Amino acid sequence: LFGVWRASDLLSRRRHDNAHLLTAIDLNGPTIGIAHVSRMCQATRSVGVVQDHSPTVRAVAVTMAHEMGHNLGMSHDGNHCNCGANSCIMAAVLRNPAPEYFSDCSRRYYQNFLTNYIPDCTLIRPSKTDIVSPQVCGNGLLEEGEECDCGSPANCQYPCCDAASCKLHSWVECEFGQCCDQCRFKPAGTECRGIRSECDLPEYCTGQSAECPTDVFHKDGKPCLNNYGYCYNGTCPIMQYQCYAHFGQNAVVGQDACFEINKEGKGDFYCRKENDVPIPCAQEDVKCGRLFCETEPNMCRYPYGDEGMVDPGTKCEDKKVCINGKCIDVNTAY
Repeated sequence: LFGVWRASDLLSRRRHDNAHLLTAIDLNGPTIGIAHVSRMCQATRSVGVVQDHSPTVRAVAVTMAHEMGHNLGMSHDGNHCNCGANSCIMAAVLRNPAPEYFSDCSRRYYQNFLTNYIPDCTLIRPSKTDIVSPQVCGNGLLEEGEECDCGSPANCQYPCCDAASCKLHSWVECEFGQCCDQCRFKPAGTECRGIRSECDLPEYCTGQSAECPTDVFHKDGKPCLNNYGYCYNGTCPIMQYQCYAHFGQNAVVGQDACFEINKEGKGDFYCRKENDVPIPCAQEDVKCGRLFCETEPNMCRYPYGDEGMVDPGTKCEDKKVCINGKCIDVNTAY
């Protein structure tokens, strides 16, 4: 419900990428936080709920960092994960003292998330009007009436900014952006966004702007990952990666028999909804409904909620992809 409210109300108040609700309500026994996995930038799911479970600010802050880690694609740490301390932020159980660092596993999960999901909202610099605080030149925050704010003149390390006035120097062409370097535009032809998957295409600076041109991709339906999938909006969605996102790197796609339950059209098992009524999958569409994975042989597992459905564009059969809960010919889909 918090995610629905965020999408319908909070987003229109002030632009932001991610929202977390801090509550004094006991969530559910030992549970002190919940969040959607790999859903950063999605309107209803880029959220988390954190219980104000401790008088120690650090413990609550680490819990919020943990839940935001889930939003950024991080699963819980296993025994093999390491951060140079006894416990890491993405440990399944919060320990005392609260951890300070993300593990090597978390970094890998995060990198996979950036590659596979491409959360572009995180690249947008906040507007100065989106910061809620009184305007003070020299506090390091870019606020209304300022062009820049790099702290006090003694501490300013930013060459574009006149720290005394919080105004840009007259020769400055740009401040930030993938095509900005040392306050000037990068030369035309400089690569500013590399290929992030085999379904992506590189972009180059124009020499006239600090911003990288609009991201462009290979045509939807192009085979990718050695024909395990087809390109869709610049990514190569396959069930294996979706199982990784929900259940960790040891998960595999469930056997065909797991997906048969999607024909029931009851509870969590369906292909789509019409007027909020679950529609059972036809036999040929069972792999376009609820996602099934295995973390142990012959044990079907599935993620809950709308995010537990097979992603659009996922290969369901040879030369077929999932679109609107149906497994259709890839040439027809695009």
